[in-house]
Amino acid sequence: MESVVKSADRVVTVLTVLATAPTGLSFTDLLNKLELPRSSLHGLLQTLIQSKVIVYDPETKLYHFGPKIWELSMAYYHRIHLVPVAWPYLQRLRDQFDQTVQMAILEGTEILYVAKVESSHPLQLVSHVGSRLPAYATGLGKALLATLDSQTLEATWKHLDYEQFTENTLSSFDALCVELDRSRAQGFALDRGEYSADVRCLAYPILGFQNRGVGAISISLPAPSFTPILLNDLVGELQHIGQLISIQIGSADPDAWRKGSEPSLPVRERLL
Repeated sequence: MESVVKSADRVVTVLTVLATAPTGLSFTDLLNKLELPRSSLHGLLQTLIQSKVIVYDPETKLYHFGPKIWELSMAYYHRIHLVPVAWPYLQRLRDQFDQTVQMAILEGTEILYVAKVESSHPLQLVSHVGSRLPAYATGLGKALLATLDSQTLEATWKHLDYEQFTENTLSSFDALCVELDRSRAQGFALDRGEYSADVRCLAYPILGFQNRGVGAISISLPAPSFTPILLNDLVGELQHIGQLISIQIGSADPDAWRKGSEPSLPVRERLL
């Protein structure tokens, strides 16, 4: 059995006890319920207050859950409700173009596929619900990464080993950053056969609470169908559906991930 970090275990215990008292608990209440040393409990409470996980009311002298708890809870809520909310929109997108539509979330450096709606002529895709692929080699992954700030990207992706799957696979962190800037500017992410050479994919991020990226949706099509005329229609509806889903799960600005990007050329001119 793995060892338990005492301080982390105590934090969980404090929060569990506070959860049983919606009106709040005093320091003495917590001391009696938790049976922790006074100095240890005081230090834990001060740390939790600083991170806004709990708050202290000086008038009542009671401790309560803080705004950070609500923020984390809403993030979890949006994640587990993402597929049921998005499903009818994914079907609508599939029905309109008869192309395979997928949705994924970011898990570390990979994407996890959580939904897939097949076209009447299913593509031979390696992805399926429950499968994982490297985020940098997929349209869905690049759409999700485009929602992250530069510090988060650098911390996780700067020293990654960029395995090459096709001749079009991104090969470095610098190349990834250039691609993400392009995605923000054009308003969608594009997979140019970077994991499967004969497949093209357009993707758009789904934003949730506080306009944070919680998922992404995509339209996949065979490479021979990849024409600027078709893509012009695909992109517009993909963006529209992505924004509708984002609003449904709590985003106040579904296009916030593009902030700071330069205006771009029309879709047809970008892809010729």
